Amino acid sequence: MSQHRAKKCVDTKDKAAFFAARTPHIKQAEIQAQDGAEAELHADFADTHEASADTPLTPNLLQKMLDAAVLKMQASFTSALAKINNEITDLDARASQLEEKMEVNATAHAAIEDRLEDIERKLSLHETKITDAEDRSRRNNIRLRGVPEDVEAQDLTAFTMELFRAVLPDIPADMLLLDRIHRIPRPQHLPPTVPRDVLMRLHYYHTKDQILRAHRTRKDLPDKFKPILLFTDLSAETLRRRRSFKPVAEALRHHRIPYRWGYPAKLLITKGGKQLIAASPKEGLELLHKWDIAPNLQTPGPRKTQNIDGRPQRQRRTTFRDDDH
Repeated sequence: MSQHRAKKCVDTKDKAAFFAARTPHIKQAEIQAQDGAEAELHADFADTHEASADTPLTPNLLQKMLDAAVLKMQASFTSALAKINNEITDLDARASQLEEKMEVNATAHAAIEDRLEDIERKLSLHETKITDAEDRSRRNNIRLRGVPEDVEAQDLTAFTMELFRAVLPDIPADMLLLDRIHRIPRPQHLPPTVPRDVLMRLHYYHTKDQILRAHRTRKDLPDKFKPILLFTDLSAETLRRRRSFKPVAEALRHHRIPYRWGYPAKLLITKGGKQLIAASPKEGLELLHKWDIAPNLQTPGPRKTQNIDGRPQRQRRTTFRDDDH
């Protein structure tokens, strides 16, 4: 009986120790051991227990404390969820605004692209017209290459008149009327020993045309005129466009298919008694493919010989071409 009382007393002491108020040191250690919601729950629990330190901790009091902590956590979660919901609503509104702005910008961008295409088309048309006008203003010009520098400016007219009479002996004197003649600056990539080109304007276009045609086929020119080359004076844009036809032109020359240049830059090809027009290098390559002719896109330039003054001389072309440069 005494042993049973002693054991009951020990159990009562253990329970009293268990339900007794914890020291501040123990409470602080437990609070620091947790983080987030657990730390807050322990702090509330400690504060509530401290407020009733003299009151024994009963199951009902513990349940009330747990209910209060749960309510507080629910309130905190509800507040956090409300904030998140507000942020989501705000983001949804901003996303809707961005979508509307993107739609407006996409419509404006499409309109700008259409406008840009129209401007580019008009610009290309105006560039073609300007190039054509420049070429027409040069249509009476002849560019002479290889005229020695010892021919002074005052002697250029007499020199060219003698050259033209050697090319066309039967041309009337009144048809050889010059409007002007002068030298033009030498390109920077050429050495100083290369003579400057001579640019001249004939008064009559058909005289210029006859001279160029006759010069291509004339073989018995005097020695001092043999190194001289005659070209039609063309604008830089027309020359650039004609260079893009180089693979097609070389293939036509290799297969002895006659052609001539049209304006602003196109090939007028004669084959099988028909005249075909290649308005672009692509169309020219398509015609070559149709005729089973393979263009050599890396064909080297024509073999060069030496003039009497040591300069490279271009070979005379055997294919008939009008207004070639």
